Amino acid sequence: MKNNDPYFTLARFNSICPETGKPIKKGEEIAYYPRVKKAFHKDSKAYEQVRLLAFNESFNMMDANY
Repeated sequence: MKNNDPYFTLARFNSICPETGKPIKKGEEIAYYPRVKKAFHKDSKAYEQVRLLAFNESFNMMDANY
């Protein structure tokens, strides 16, 4: 994983998901995109993308580094 790649973390404060508009509460699991400095809710497509990338990387699948 590279320095600017999205990753899972816990929300450090309350916010709103820029994709779904759902509230994100402090302590909730989120997908964080450091390049754009945005946090995404579990129900967002961005969160699903990070989950799939992590899965692919863990099993050394061909598209893991794309």
